[in-house]
Order: sequence, then structure tokens, then C-alpha cells
Amino acid sequence: MNLTTRNTTTDPIVRPAIGRWAAGAVVLWVTVFLVLPITVIITGSVAMDDVTRVLTQQSTWRLVWFSTWQAVLSVLVTFVISGPVTWLIGRHQFRGRRVLRAISTVGFLLPSVVVATAFLAVLPRSLHYTVFAVIVAHAYFNIAVVVRVVGARLELLEPQLAGVARTLGASPIVVMRTITWPLVRSAVSSAASVMFLYCFTSFAVVRVLGGPRRSTLESDIALRAFGIGDVGGATVLALVQLAYICVVVGIIRLLMRSDIAYVRAAPPVLPALPHQCRSIASVIASVTVVFVVTPLVALLWRSLHVRDRMSLEAWRSLFDTTLAESLRASARTALVAGVLGTLLCCIATLAVVHLRRGGRAIDALTLLTLAMSPVTVGLGLIITFDSGWFDWRDRWWFVAIAHTLVAFPLAVRVLVPAWRTTPVGLHHAAAVLGANGWRRLVDVDLRRMRPALVAALGLIIAVSLGEFGAASMLSRDGAETMPVAISRLLSRTGDVVRAQAFAMASLLVVVCTAALIVVESAMKRGDHAAGR
Repeated sequence: MNLTTRNTTTDPIVRPAIGRWAAGAVVLWVTVFLVLPITVIITGSVAMDDVTRVLTQQSTWRLVWFSTWQAVLSVLVTFVISGPVTWLIGRHQFRGRRVLRAISTVGFLLPSVVVATAFLAVLPRSLHYTVFAVIVAHAYFNIAVVVRVVGARLELLEPQLAGVARTLGASPIVVMRTITWPLVRSAVSSAASVMFLYCFTSFAVVRVLGGPRRSTLESDIALRAFGIGDVGGATVLALVQLAYICVVVGIIRLLMRSDIAYVRAAPPVLPALPHQCRSIASVIASVTVVFVVTPLVALLWRSLHVRDRMSLEAWRSLFDTTLAESLRASARTALVAGVLGTLLCCIATLAVVHLRRGGRAIDALTLLTLAMSPVTVGLGLIITFDSGWFDWRDRWWFVAIAHTLVAFPLAVRVLVPAWRTTPVGLHHAAAVLGANGWRRLVDVDLRRMRPALVAALGLIIAVSLGEFGAASMLSRDGAETMPVAISRLLSRTGDVVRAQAFAMASLLVVVCTAALIVVESAMKRGDHAAGR
């Protein structure tokens, strides 16, 4: 007998007609701007000679090896740095806990090119363009993944399990090995998979901090495609990278999977921090805050320090020179990407919510863009839309389309849970009053969805402002975005030029932080409206 019951209070009314229309629009968009470009570069730009040439070159496997070991080492260093603060936040209640968690996630919310620029500002020159700088920057970027993923699982653990084990004589090590680790193992594997994906495909961090002598597969794809014109070789490397990521992430999940799921549906009341642990907790919190804040402070300091003296010259140049074009280009691109991406997210959410099997397929389809690196997406768009009336390579809004592809899967994850909280009773009441399906969609769903829509809009704008991979492929002179301009400035010599890069990166920190504060505030309002 099936004892599963359906929550008729909050489960949305399924309207297949609206769902099918929305699914068709999403499939069309993804097909035209993602599937078609990838198909074109595979079928039209790759010959067997390219495959043989690339796969038999020793440099290819050196790239794979470097990309692998720096990603693995970055993941391990991230766990070492973030482990203490994750345990502190996930297992104890104390004053300032939410503030510490917010600070620890700052790095992940910043554009990768800004993080790389910040470490150029804080590290001594002897450590510039070294593997150490790359790995530390990756760890800075990924602390938030461990805190949010593993910390969230730690919060759900039942405290009485460890207490009972200790009562029976188990040592702390035995409790960790037999109780805690099996329960958090799947969360650790999820965090490791995400971090490996980001570090293996790292582009901006390696390009800025690694120097010309170090390249990952991702940065070599860009070099082959636009540096030496080897599009076939770049495409082969992109396929090698995609296959390698799928295999490695699959192995990680297989080795670390756990069938144990004894966790609470809602977080229990966390125990207060023991008095004897407060000094250690203070050290952990202080080290974490210093590690996160110091690069950002150094970034601002270096933007104000020109020719060994304090000066606003770099900041004035942002608005008085051609750099102002980058500010306008980024703002324009982010706004267009935000509006277009939010509309696309609404359509995709309609399909996911109002179709059953088809909804799961659309949900999986939206994740397809996450599997493709932004550099590969940009390469495919340039090769596909390069002739006739759809030669859009020199159009500024073409960058916004690429940013929409990169960002909208993340925003869909914001809208779908919010949409599903709409009480069915509101739809029934509107139907009784004579509202048709489209009217209920506007007056019931979209009205309740306003906080989530604002959050999705802010998230897409923040991603667009900081996106570097696709923008580095598609931006043109006079319309380059801020991350591309920062990278260009850092590749030149001179105190004023580098100060300009630091000033623009500082401005990007402020703008992205403001956008993400809007996202967080909107999501909190949405949770309050939904009664969560």
C-alpha cells in the first residue's frame, strides 16, 4: 500500500498546457544558443587530424596533469582552512554566528577575477605568478562551499547520537569515525565535487595569478582559439575537459557515497558553545575573518597607493578615461542579462512546476550549461553566429546572451522552490471568482513571487558583472566588461595602470556585494511571506 500523501495545501496546480508551452520555449532557447553552437564546433571545426594531433601531444597531458593536481591540492587546502570554522558554525550556537557565516561566504560571491586581483594586492611580489598564489586563491574562493554544504549537514545531525556513544565509552575519534563521518560523508563528497569542478576549470585565477608559464585546460582552450587560431584543437581540449570532469566527479561521488541518512528534517537547537572552548573558537573566528577581509582591504589600499604616495588618480581615471566605457558596458550587459535571464527563468520554472516527467527533464536541461565551461560556450557562440544576418559577434548584447546561459540555471534554483510554496487554495479561490489560467498566473503566482523574482534578477546581475570566461571571448574594444578590463590592465606594467585595475576591482566588489545583499534580503522576505 502506498502511504505517500500529497500536500494539497502547497502543491501547485498542474496546468499541462502552460507547462508544455513553457517547456517548448526553454528547449528552443537552449537548443539555439547552446546545443547548436556545441554541435557546430564539434562537427564543423574538428577533424580526425585535430583529435590525433591534440591527443598525441605531450603538452596536452601536461595540461591535464597540472589541472588535476592543482585542483586536488586546492580542494585539500580548502578543507584544511575551512574545517575548523565549518565545525564551529555547524555544531555550536554563539553570538555572532550568522555574521561569521556570512563573512566566510564572501569569497564565493565575488567574481573570480576580483579574487585573483585581491591576492595580487595582498601577496608579496615574490609569490606573484606562483602555484601557491593560485591554490590559496582557490581556497579563498571555495571556503563558502564547505561552510554552506558540509555545515548545513552538520546542523542537521542529531546531537544525542554522539552523546549516547560517549556515554557508552566511545572516544572522540571513535565517535567521529563511526557516527559523524558516515553521516556527513555524502555532503563532503558533494562539496569536493563542486570545488574540484571550479578549480579544474579555473580560468581567471590561473590567468591572473599563474602567469604565462602555467595553464589549465580552460585557459589553453582560450589561448588556442583566440591566440593562435587553432579552433579544432581548442574544441578537442574542451571535449577532453568535459569527459574528464564527468569521470572524476563520478568517481568522487561513488567513493564517498553513503546510504546513511539519519538526519533531522529541521535543524535541532544547537548546543551553546562550551566555556572551555571559547578561546579556541575566538581564534578560529578571528583567523577566518582576517583571511577573508585582508585581501579586500589590500585591494582598496593598493587602489589608493600610486607611486609610493596616497592618491585618487586611479579612481578619477575610471570616470575620465576610456575605462568609463567598461563601466557602462558592464552595467548595460548586466541589466539586459538580468531582464532576459529572469524572463527565461520564469518560463523554465513554469515548465518544471506544471509538468511532471517533462518538468524533471527541463530541470536537467537547465543544468546542461553548468556542465559546459563559459570559455567553451563563448567559443561555440562565436563560431556559430558568424555570417549573414546573424553575424552577431560585434554586438554588445551578444555578451548578455552568453551571461544569460551561464547564470539562469542558478536563478532557476531560486524560483522553483518559491513557486511551489503557493497555496493551492488561492488558485481555487481565484478560479471561483472567474479568473482563467493566465489570470491566475499573473495575479496569484507572479504576485507572490515578487521577492523571489527580485532575488533571481539580482543573482543574474551579480553573475553577469563578474563573469570572465565567456566575456573574454565575446567582448570587443570599446565594449569590454569590467572583468576583461581588469585582466587587460593587470597584463600591463606601471603603477598607475595596476592601481586602475585595483580600483576597478574594488568597485566591482561594492557593486556585486550590493546586488547579493538585495538577493539575500529578497529571499528572506520570500521565506517570511511563505511562513518559513
